[in-house]
Amino acid sequence: MKTPLIHERDLIVGLQKGLALIQLFTDETPRLSVPDAAQLAGLTKSAARRFLLTLVHDGYAQTDGRHYWLTAKTLRLGQAYVDSARLPRMLRPIVEKVATETREHVSVAVRDGDEVVHIVRSRVANVSSLSIRQGFRLPMYCTGSGRLWLASMPDDELNAYLTRVDLQALTPFTRTSIDDIKAVIAQVRAQGYAELDQEYEVGMRILGVPLTNRLGEMRASLTITMQVSSMTQADIRERYLRYLYEGQALLRPIIDI
Repeated sequence: MKTPLIHERDLIVGLQKGLALIQLFTDETPRLSVPDAAQLAGLTKSAARRFLLTLVHDGYAQTDGRHYWLTAKTLRLGQAYVDSARLPRMLRPIVEKVATETREHVSVAVRDGDEVVHIVRSRVANVSSLSIRQGFRLPMYCTGSGRLWLASMPDDELNAYLTRVDLQALTPFTRTSIDDIKAVIAQVRAQGYAELDQEYEVGMRILGVPLTNRLGEMRASLTITMQVSSMTQADIRERYLRYLYEGQALLRPIIDI
């Protein structure tokens, strides 16, 4: 879908800053003081205080007078996408079909900046993993969905990403060397699918394929998440890859809409 040309004069800067402020609340920073929020958002303390008080007034945040934190009402913002977006609803039947055939957890993710976000997850969820939650944000360098997105980038964009992102070792198996990641990305480009063995989460393996439109442009990823077992990577490919390819073919007309 082509994005219309938007002039800066038509933008509401206050809304932009307010939404950016909400996104400052994370696992690492669940509560923020006014000085913290001002520093992270690049605002004056006075402006940060007013934004935070507005969130409190409208029920999106609470405060003890020193720190601020989000309330459950902010879930309405994400739920509005889930309820209104056509794409997740249209993808779900195929996702459930692949999950039923493989008896594994299946999900679809899209890119959002330097991260990927799961927008559909199958009801089959026989794995215990935080990474498969709908709406959960994941880094691209060490996840199956993310590797597929990186493989779709031109080299200059890939290099820029690997330079600016903090490549942390999330497990003992995580690749953090830029050269190693580039080698894996080259392999994904050549073979057309991504494999991941415990690089984001110990005990979890991923197999995934890109979802592209008729022009070959990547729009989403389709992945299977499974627990580590006695199966080798070759066994996993032989058992599951054909189901992913079938799902990929069935989803292409939907991705084109």
